[in-house]
Amino acid sequence: MKKILAFTLKELLIITRDRTALLLMIAAPLALTLVMSFAFSRVNTGGLSQISMVIVNDDVIVNDDGGDPSTSSGQSLGQAFVDLMQSDALKELVKPALADDADAARKLVDDGEAAAAVIIPAGLTDRVTSGKGDPAAEPARIEVYGDPGRPVSAGVIRSIVERFTQQVAAGTLGARVTVTQLIQSGRIQITEAAAVGAEIGQRVAVESVDRQLVTVKSVVGSEKSESSFDFLQYYAPSLAILFLMFAMASSARTLLAERETGTLARLRSTPTQSWELMGGKVAGVLATGLLQMVVLIVATSLFMGVKWGDPLGVGAHVLLVVAATASMGLVIATVARTTSQANAIGGAVVMVLAAVGGNFVPRAAYPRWLQVLSYIGPNSWGIEGFQKLAAGAALPDLGVEIIALLAMAAVFFAISVWGFRRLVR
Repeated sequence: MKKILAFTLKELLIITRDRTALLLMIAAPLALTLVMSFAFSRVNTGGLSQISMVIVNDDVIVNDDGGDPSTSSGQSLGQAFVDLMQSDALKELVKPALADDADAARKLVDDGEAAAAVIIPAGLTDRVTSGKGDPAAEPARIEVYGDPGRPVSAGVIRSIVERFTQQVAAGTLGARVTVTQLIQSGRIQITEAAAVGAEIGQRVAVESVDRQLVTVKSVVGSEKSESSFDFLQYYAPSLAILFLMFAMASSARTLLAERETGTLARLRSTPTQSWELMGGKVAGVLATGLLQMVVLIVATSLFMGVKWGDPLGVGAHVLLVVAATASMGLVIATVARTTSQANAIGGAVVMVLAAVGGNFVPRAAYPRWLQVLSYIGPNSWGIEGFQKLAAGAALPDLGVEIIALLAMAAVFFAISVWGFRRLVR
């Protein structure tokens, strides 16, 4: 054990004395976390196109004789909203679909098939244009059910709905709908439309000042949380894991460097067993990774306000992520033949896993098949676990992530042991 401890301390001393390594491990992820979170949280919606959404319009005007609503004369506010979303003015921005059931619409959002669902309540037109009902009653609420993984797209839909309700509150839209109904029913002539519309618009506007007739209810999907997506909260653990993978691959490659410089051969000539060499190397890499993660967690918590969650769960999850990532780095180091080859393989593996696993873009934005494929690396399981912990989960809630990371650590370590035996021959 003394030899293993000595090897571990040696690895830590090498890292702490290397300013470039420290910059890569600590300063770079902190800086990039701030840049990425600010960049994505301020994304301009002007470049967005074809945002998928689903509309449930329960605001249907029934015929005076109680017949089929689809054959009724007059237009409801709900239909006015549907027409707006299907208009040429928004065709480059949104891709609306219609649904009959609110729960089915919410499920489409939860399944990632739509960025938001807009649910228009029954009786919206009657309440706004006729003034019926108890003035003290709660206002009609148009619900916007958004995908937390696509906060920008969901925010665009919510802004359109809010603009729609502002037009209703101003009386302009309500008056236009009411006048259309009166003309189509034959109760007024076209020549009377302007005067009647002005009168109705004024009345609705006055009522909207006295009491709010219609509001927007914003709901975040999946986790049923009222909080919006926090990019800083996402990128802090995500980029910490990314730079952890780089650091672990770099630390593990010192095995090849020691072989090329003859240090490994000299160690083998001493009364040191192969398992002691391997154990010391693994312990050193693990200690380096743990030190890096602890520093990043403390720094982001104190200076950025990032919430990591249950300390016990975070500690256990950090250990598993480091173990799986370090074992993966050892595989690269023991399979490659030279340090330059290990650098090339390690860089390629880390970047591919980062792109697929959600280190740069939240995985919820990926198509379903790519979300499944992303589980091939430890980084996706690490990110998912940290997101659960930040949302209030505890260690027992990370069963799937724990099993996956343990399995990866065991498999990668077994492969690295085989590769190490080949390395020291």
